[in-house]
Amino acid sequence: MIVRSKAPFRVSFGGGGTDMAPYCIEHGGCVINTTIDRHVHVTIKPRKDKKIQVYSVNYNNTEVFEIGDRNYKENFEIFKAIVNVLNIKEGFNITTYSELPPGSGMGGSSSLSVALIGAFNEYYNFGLNRHEIALKAYEIERIELKQKGGYQDQFAAAYGGFNFIEFRDNVKVTPIDTTQEINNELQYRLILCYVGGSHFSSEIQHEVLKGYEIEKKSYMEAMQDLKDVATSMKAIIESHSVMKLNEFGELLHTGWMAKKSLSSKISNKNVENFYLLSRRFGVIGGKLLGAGGGGHLLLFSQPSKKYLVIQELEKIGGIIVNFHFYPNGLEVWKVND
Repeated sequence: MIVRSKAPFRVSFGGGGTDMAPYCIEHGGCVINTTIDRHVHVTIKPRKDKKIQVYSVNYNNTEVFEIGDRNYKENFEIFKAIVNVLNIKEGFNITTYSELPPGSGMGGSSSLSVALIGAFNEYYNFGLNRHEIALKAYEIERIELKQKGGYQDQFAAAYGGFNFIEFRDNVKVTPIDTTQEINNELQYRLILCYVGGSHFSSEIQHEVLKGYEIEKKSYMEAMQDLKDVATSMKAIIESHSVMKLNEFGELLHTGWMAKKSLSSKISNKNVENFYLLSRRFGVIGGKLLGAGGGGHLLLFSQPSKKYLVIQELEKIGGIIVNFHFYPNGLEVWKVND
């Protein structure tokens, strides 16, 4: 029996960073995000020996390791950690393919974790629900692999759709009360632009957390601003008023300013060049997706200026990524060999 799965990438609008422990445990955090029609795909197929073979289509690279291998300093560490934490005792061939490049800032590594856990969950009948799969992915990335980061990516990938997610003692996922009209207009005004480079999320998150450890006043104020942005965005969408969407764009800008204040590594000259140019030609607000450093800019344009903005971004090397909101999270199915 072969099992296939796919988990979507997410676009985070506001609150990113407030989902990191220990901040969210002690002060509470919240984010607003949605999933899009770009996925990480996984196929698992049993093999006769006790080895795990991973083939990455994107890298055209194959790695083989023994069950129980805990050398997480080499490539494919996420696969080793998942096999170990789930206590997999049989050999498998695993094939993965990502529809967006690594380091895109849209939670791809967590989408991979969720997709692979979901595939093993189906194969072995573990009985894990979406929430438990997301928690398991968090445990593997943040505890087993000791990677710095938050909670939102795992839950976005598992649940899918447009959600307001709150973090404290537990994680609460609340679907946004939106309308098709709001979704269509919001999507029309958004531009997703790849600006080059990639980010090392764990390194940037580590530096961001330093501000919390020393209880830096500006850090705490910025984190509160990020939460306020997420809450205000939720209210705008749930007002069902297209007329209020410009405020949503302005909040993107407010959140980006707050996020940048957390670390000098979040933005750079290349990112600022793209962002400032887009603002000159009709973008109301935007942000770099993910921890920072590179990847994709999400921009909210005046509707009449959208295609002018796109032309100007392409002139300086930006790559526009067409996308649509996608309502589904993790999807898993079986195939007869």
